[in-house]
Amino acid sequence: MANQLLITYLLVITIALAAVSFWALVAIRKESLTDLQNTLEVEAVNLGLEIDNDLELDSPKARKRIQSAVDRRATRLGVAIVVVDKDGRLLADSSEPGPVENLSKEQEINEALAGVISKTTRSDPESLKNWMYVACPVRSSGTTTGVIRVGVPLTEIERRLKKDLFVFLEIILATGVVTVLISLWLARRVNRPVREMSALAKQISISGDFSAFLPVRRRDEIGELCLSFNQMIGRLREQERVRQEFISNASHELKTPTMAIGSVVEALQAGAAEDPKLRVQFLGSLERLVDRQTNLIQDLLDISKLDSGSETNWQSEVNISQVISDAVDQIRPQADKKELAISTQITLESGGQDLVLVGNANQLQRALLNILTNAVKYTPASGFININVRSLGGERLEIRIQDSGGGIDAADLPRIFERFYRADKSRTRESGNPGGTGLGLAIVREIVARHHGTVEVESTVGKGSTFVILLPLRQDNG
Repeated sequence: MANQLLITYLLVITIALAAVSFWALVAIRKESLTDLQNTLEVEAVNLGLEIDNDLELDSPKARKRIQSAVDRRATRLGVAIVVVDKDGRLLADSSEPGPVENLSKEQEINEALAGVISKTTRSDPESLKNWMYVACPVRSSGTTTGVIRVGVPLTEIERRLKKDLFVFLEIILATGVVTVLISLWLARRVNRPVREMSALAKQISISGDFSAFLPVRRRDEIGELCLSFNQMIGRLREQERVRQEFISNASHELKTPTMAIGSVVEALQAGAAEDPKLRVQFLGSLERLVDRQTNLIQDLLDISKLDSGSETNWQSEVNISQVISDAVDQIRPQADKKELAISTQITLESGGQDLVLVGNANQLQRALLNILTNAVKYTPASGFININVRSLGGERLEIRIQDSGGGIDAADLPRIFERFYRADKSRTRESGNPGGTGLGLAIVREIVARHHGTVEVESTVGKGSTFVILLPLRQDNG
């Protein structure tokens, strides 16, 4: 990651500096040529003012004065100057005159003879230098009497441009070095928590130890990532604690009835089977132990399925009236044995339509059965169980299951939905019933949560308990 950041920074900065340098060189060259052209134009105009009369005379003496003026200015300024008449014939030259005496065919001379200031740049094959020429017409009485051409080699400008190019290259190199250092510092600073995160994740995957956390040194996005990683470790640690606790409790719960079954079997083998009264007593105990073992195993399988998400049918239409009716029918025989009064009140919407939600009817029925079974178990004879169902604003469904049992101690209320937790101390004494598997209400909470709902309990010792289930609701328009 650090190398990728470094290469990216270098590439972006190098391209940016190269583009800026190229633009700067072009701008400098253009500006330099413009200044040079203006200077040559001024010198040509000044010379034209000096020799304009001699151009009109066109005599040997006049040509001599023109040559003298040309040599003087050329020497002082370090330029090459030629003067031609209106026909393009050479009148004066600051350098050694060549064989060609008529210069009207040269572009800048021809354009100046037409009355405009002309500029051109070309290479001199003899000196192998690039030259700039500026040709200015000399006018008198509205007519062009001659042309003055001032030329200068571009050696100085090219030298300056080369010097500037080297300066820009030095800037690019220095910037590159600084960028490398800054990039390495930034990459290490950014990459340090990522490396720590990777090392800690590797350590956890190898050892399974969730005790270590990442140090949070920053408050930016990387710091937030470290906080999220620590929160994930905390959740994993809690899940691991719950898993270990679940395994320990499950092992203990399975071991207890198994050992009891073994003890009953040993007693029967030791001769209790020969005594009819003892045989019936031990066989009844054996049956109860097997039932408890079966219920525990079934609860373990159910909660395991809920944890794994193997139950996939959670999108069916559920008629809550039918689900409650079926659940009540299943627990009614046990309730009748204790002469418990069960009442069900379902409040429909004004349209009289059934209350319908999306979920799993079997799982919801299982959740209601777990609550109703506890209500039957812990409610004394001749007590009551009331089930009230209503919609809240047409958006949520409320199911209230109230019993007249022994109630739940306030210290136990926050934990009764935990797995293997039993709030049986007062309830068992009042009802005379043995405790359950400790998974019933945990299964209720998981099922309700799968339906995007909540379950709560209100209870007072000696007065009974009320379980309140809230589920998202929609009206069945079919």
